[in-house]
Amino acid sequence: MSKLRLIQCGAGGFGDHWLQGHTSQSPDFDLVALVDLSAETLKAAGEKYGIAPEFRFASLEEALDAVEADAVLTVTPPHVHVEHARLAFARGLHLMTEKPLADTVENGLEMLTLAREAGRQLVVSQQYRFSPPVQMLKHLLQDQSRGVFGHGHLDFYIPADFTGTFREKMEFPLLLDMTIHHLDLIRCVTGRNIETVTAFSSRPEWSWYQHDSALKLLLELEGGIPFSYSGDWSALGRTTSWNGDWRLQCANGSLHMELDKVSSAGCERWGREVVVEAMEPPAIERVGQAHTLHDFAEAIRSGNPAETSGEDNIKSFGAVVAAMISAKEKRSVSLAEILR
Repeated sequence: MSKLRLIQCGAGGFGDHWLQGHTSQSPDFDLVALVDLSAETLKAAGEKYGIAPEFRFASLEEALDAVEADAVLTVTPPHVHVEHARLAFARGLHLMTEKPLADTVENGLEMLTLAREAGRQLVVSQQYRFSPPVQMLKHLLQDQSRGVFGHGHLDFYIPADFTGTFREKMEFPLLLDMTIHHLDLIRCVTGRNIETVTAFSSRPEWSWYQHDSALKLLLELEGGIPFSYSGDWSALGRTTSWNGDWRLQCANGSLHMELDKVSSAGCERWGREVVVEAMEPPAIERVGQAHTLHDFAEAIRSGNPAETSGEDNIKSFGAVVAAMISAKEKRSVSLAEILR
């Protein structure tokens, strides 16, 4: 099967991660052009990954004018995504974005409309779905190995230092850049959409971020299921994994993921005879970005939406926007209000 032709926008930071581990050696795509605003970053990446100077561009528009391509990957700040969607879909190309889908719901919904009108795929790289422990937790919950699901909680504590990057200045750095993954994982693992969000956001006095790096959420999932979330991107102390630490409470026991180790626990009333069983996740063929990039290629080839299509992901992004509104206005916000 012939490879698809890909333009990557964003060559520094996380863009370099994409280049190093995925787009420069993809079995599905040939990297035909590289785009970055920084001439220095573009030159360094081009030399490192063998992209000739004539295939390095300062803008996506320049790249589209100069090379033939099938798809675009944009590893850029969220506010750039809608601009790249307009350019890519107008030229008949498919688009995959880094998360979050966009900077505003309005821009996200515009991107969905543009993709539909162009008949092209819009995919969001929510790669955290595709790890063995997450897939195991999802399987255990959905096959009701501990009975019917009743409520859940997720903790996330990693003192990430993005000083000097756009994340340092974001209004809601944890919520927009990381909790989007966790809200998407909650939807993925439980198989339920988020209907209502109540948020309390804060900036601890020790935080090195300019805005709120700590967050408490109370979510209502479909079926009236409550799910709570607690996180801080400036918390020095005991850390979680990037996937977070989970407790899913079911009728006959609980399911856990702690430091990416999955377990199932049960006991009698009053906590007598607690039995904990460690669960070893089976290997999966593709993990993380390798999975989302392959899904993007398969969506293009088949015409069928990827699991993390824009149409699906707007429900995760909508929960983020609902949380921002809730934190600012001190009230609960329904997704029906956001995604009208």
